[in-house]
Amino acid sequence: MATPRWRAAARGLAVAGVLVLALGIAACGWQLRGAEGGISLDGRVIQVVDNAGSADLRRAVRRGIEQAGGRYTEDPDEADWVLTLHGRGTERETGAVGAGGDAEDYRLTYRVDYSLGEPVGEELLGRQSIEAERRFAEPEGGADARRAREEQLEDELRMDAVRLLMLRLQTVR
Repeated sequence: MATPRWRAAARGLAVAGVLVLALGIAACGWQLRGAEGGISLDGRVIQVVDNAGSADLRRAVRRGIEQAGGRYTEDPDEADWVLTLHGRGTERETGAVGAGGDAEDYRLTYRVDYSLGEPVGEELLGRQSIEAERRFAEPEGGADARRAREEQLEDELRMDAVRLLMLRLQTVR
């Protein structure tokens, strides 16, 4: 049987071990998914040309640029890069069908088509797409509940797609 003194020492070692582990994780740059930081655009000034016609996407991209350490501009003379949003789309597919023929779950995909260039016209990234995807179960409440769930997921997927876009832009030098 352990003595109270031994228990106190063991608890102290456990706490010290947790602190050392936490410091080690923090020192290597690890962070929770969705935590601020981790993406760096190194102060790049980016003009966004919105051919997609989506104010929600444009606002999300602007926030993404600023959170990643870049600067958003509407003035092409200030820009280091020009990010063109060519289009965006959302697609819903049935993922599984029950025995009665009713849909049990769906897959929602959000896609952003983009390209990146310099203001003088040199292409850095040709036109390409980024997709974010989620599955969701058929909600109780029928079509209205499904549409509400899709709208909520579309907002989340837009943020995921913008995060992926910022990670992609980070790789361009």
